[in-house]
Amino acid sequence: MDELCEFLRSRNVPEENIKQLENDKIDPNVLLLMNDDQLTEYLPSYGDRLAVLGYCRLKGKNPVARKSKLFERLKAKLAKSDDREHLSEKLPCQNAQKKERKIEIGWLNFRDGKFLQMRAKKGGGTRKISVSKNCCKDQLIEQAKNLFFPGQKNAEGNVQDFAIELTDFQERPLDPLTTVGDLYEVTKLPILRFYLATTKRDGCSENQLAASPNPPRPSLPLAEGQETADVVYASSSNVLSDTNSDPEPFDCSTVEMTDWASVSEVDAANAVDDFENSGTVTFFQGHQHDLDWVSLDDTLQTSPRASSSSTPTLDIAHVPIDQSERTKRIIVVHRGQILRELITHFLDASVMRDDVFIQVILPNGSLEMAVDEGGVLRDVLTEFWLDFYEQCTLGNAFKVPFLRHDFGKQQWESIGRIIAMGWQKEKYLPIKIAPVILEKVALGSVKSSLVDCFLKYVTESERLVFESCRSDFESVDQEELIEVMDLHSCRRMPTADNIEQLLEELAHQKLVQEPAFVLEQWSKVLAPFRSDLEGISEAYVNLHPTLRKVIRSISYPTTMNDQQKNIGKHLSTYLRESDAQHLSLFLRFCTGSDLFLGKTITLSFTNLQGMQRRPIAHTCGCYLELPIDYDNYPDFRHEMNKVLESGVWAMDIV
Repeated sequence: MDELCEFLRSRNVPEENIKQLENDKIDPNVLLLMNDDQLTEYLPSYGDRLAVLGYCRLKGKNPVARKSKLFERLKAKLAKSDDREHLSEKLPCQNAQKKERKIEIGWLNFRDGKFLQMRAKKGGGTRKISVSKNCCKDQLIEQAKNLFFPGQKNAEGNVQDFAIELTDFQERPLDPLTTVGDLYEVTKLPILRFYLATTKRDGCSENQLAASPNPPRPSLPLAEGQETADVVYASSSNVLSDTNSDPEPFDCSTVEMTDWASVSEVDAANAVDDFENSGTVTFFQGHQHDLDWVSLDDTLQTSPRASSSSTPTLDIAHVPIDQSERTKRIIVVHRGQILRELITHFLDASVMRDDVFIQVILPNGSLEMAVDEGGVLRDVLTEFWLDFYEQCTLGNAFKVPFLRHDFGKQQWESIGRIIAMGWQKEKYLPIKIAPVILEKVALGSVKSSLVDCFLKYVTESERLVFESCRSDFESVDQEELIEVMDLHSCRRMPTADNIEQLLEELAHQKLVQEPAFVLEQWSKVLAPFRSDLEGISEAYVNLHPTLRKVIRSISYPTTMNDQQKNIGKHLSTYLRESDAQHLSLFLRFCTGSDLFLGKTITLSFTNLQGMQRRPIAHTCGCYLELPIDYDNYPDFRHEMNKVLESGVWAMDIV
């Protein structure tokens, strides 16, 4: 207290205030607990109060003692660093000191000629338990029985009905004398995995099971009741086949998975917890010596099966397929090269029998972090057709395919399969292609008006000239009309009497005759879908994005505060101001598709601020997240335009 009083006198604090502190016997630690109003009774000056609080805190910390402790700690660290080598030799590994280690146990059940990984909802899954390091095969089998056959039975039957074997992480029968500790010492794996392999006794004896050095690997189930399907990984080719010769059959190996916890997470190239923690997945394209591979770092261990090079080229897209027999085919394409790579993948007619999923590699070589549950496929189809319109078609509002020297019969058939796949899986049609073309190839006859489609095919200036001719022929500049007709190779002089016939002939020439070779190849693929494509003209109308459709597709939260309502109004205003191009960009941002596929866009709000503030979309679930930190509508519009017009969207949310 005396030191505090001396400190106050050094600051020229009135003596009566110091006496009051002495009379009340106020301890410096008590001063720290007082609020400002209480301190004011003793120290009216605000500066004095701050100085006293700082003095009391400094005294409370006892800097001399603190420095002493720091020196002691520093000395201890220096001593430890000097003896680190000796200490490291004396201290054994912590895991080596443990008497128990954790392991994983899964269940493989023999069914339909192969061992299948039993999923959790069927009583299987991956179980983690702690066992003694001296635990051997027999003890592990007993523990596995208790896990997968509680009460000596499960949904598959009684444990006595099965021949039982225990395999190691490579699915090889475990040596009866090998302990868990031995395996950890040999493999150096962070955690070991074992499999309880079971077979119905009437299908395979226990001796036969034990004699098998490598039991068949379990296949990846596609869905409930679809355990017999495999997964095919297909790489991308950088060039298309020579159009003057028959293409090499597209050949991919079938890769069978070891463990897959959730069918909904078809993520072939990202780390999945239930995959093995070593190895890569490889696949073949073309001949076996042209090996192309994709590394799935720390995901699973497997090896490719050499596939036959005599894959049939018969187009089997229309052959009915039992859903349980469909193969899951994961196609890998590169962002920016989707047009040619997707065409290459669909050169193989058998792709139409598979359940196609897409993985995208970004320009920097990394895999796009996205799971294809519809959104990735829609985004890839959109990019494919945008590139197709630019590189393989002619026309304005409506496009017509034109013949390229590097596109032969196989390539155009492949594009036809892409049309069929997009319609089958997502009801996506390339609506910028003139509808008369799809009607001709799918239905065998033209339903829409040739002239109306032709007027949308020609340029805007030519359309105005033709429409003027149809309404008032005499008002048209004859020199301009003759020049336009000459551009379309018309060999007759247009008059008021023959202009309709000339337009019909020109339309037939441009929309049917010139792309006849393309139409012939597409008809081979799309003719089997005639019943599905009966209403092509109606589909064109339904797929065309309009303001009314987009606004009605947005689902707002049931309860919103004033700030959220304000952002909702900003979004509605933005959409009403948008032209057709920005409506398509908005749909692609939210759903992956630039067309209106009837998806509901669920709106939610975030609290992102500053540099992190941005709209976020999840295309698989069609979710849109908008920040609420916008002061006005122009800021909102500016950021939305920047995002939609950037053209560099990357899916990075799994």
